[in-house]
Amino acid sequence: MKPKVLSILPLKRFQEAGAILPEQLDLHFNEVLTEDEIISACHGMDFLLVPAPYPPITARVLENSPSIRMIQTSGAGYDKVDMQSAARLKIPVANSPGHNVTAVAEFTIALLIALQRHFVLADREIKTGHYSNVRERFFESGLGEVSDTRLGLLGFGMIGRKVAQLARFLGAKVSYFDILRAPEAVQSDPDVTFRPMEELLSSCDVLSLHLPLTKQTRGIIGSREFSLMPQGSLFINTSRGELVDSKALAYALETEHLGGAAIDTLYPEPPPSNHPLLNLSSPGRDRLLITPHIAGITKGALKRMFEAALGNILRVASGESPKNVVNGVTDARQT
Repeated sequence: MKPKVLSILPLKRFQEAGAILPEQLDLHFNEVLTEDEIISACHGMDFLLVPAPYPPITARVLENSPSIRMIQTSGAGYDKVDMQSAARLKIPVANSPGHNVTAVAEFTIALLIALQRHFVLADREIKTGHYSNVRERFFESGLGEVSDTRLGLLGFGMIGRKVAQLARFLGAKVSYFDILRAPEAVQSDPDVTFRPMEELLSSCDVLSLHLPLTKQTRGIIGSREFSLMPQGSLFINTSRGELVDSKALAYALETEHLGGAAIDTLYPEPPPSNHPLLNLSSPGRDRLLITPHIAGITKGALKRMFEAALGNILRVASGESPKNVVNGVTDARQT
């Protein structure tokens, strides 16, 4: 009998990405979101495949899904899974890291350029008949370029390092802070400088976040951190919305302390109509670019992530230990 896999990702996502589905697995696609729906759908399943951003896989879900041998996320994130409960129940949680590194890094550089060249404002003003006015405005204020940028990276894992590589190629001066410093080979690069966090914030023209969501990183950027950034600096977040105090970011934009911000991820997602970043004044909106959590979902990146996730499930179904376990449980639960 084939191992049964419940995928909360719908089948169309795999088809759109061109991912190959292993014939050795009995795949069931069910986009369940509530606790009760997930528990019901997990009945009789061996493996649970979940998207990185949603839905929460709670202690109640885990305690009431006794047949689940392993939980696999389709991307690098795993913050929506109750890791302590999974470990207590001896259920491995594995992720699929590294497959969208280039996609997210490219997107980050694109956001940086969009902010420095005011793409959003230029597009809107031209479409409303203000071509000459907005062009003159940009002559007066000046437009930035990457080669003149002091780029600060908060988080220096695989994505942060790729962003640094691309930015350095374009001439930026790159600094970073991370809880764990980069390997010696990277630290010795004269174009990448480690700085303590407060020094990083106060010394960069652009701050870009590349951190996982943990208890230590939740809310890491708030009013105090924005106040330490230079007047007119830029802010980019392609990591998780929960890293940032949205009200503090809205205030920094409204008061013009920040010259601009580009946000690919919000909390919650989708945002409610009363979200602080959706209720800015017209000048505040001009300084904000929002995209719908798409930095890492190119077709190629999704194909690699999906196939790696399914490959890890197939590996465990064949009796091997899972790769990329993130909760310390290396042996799949036997049911």
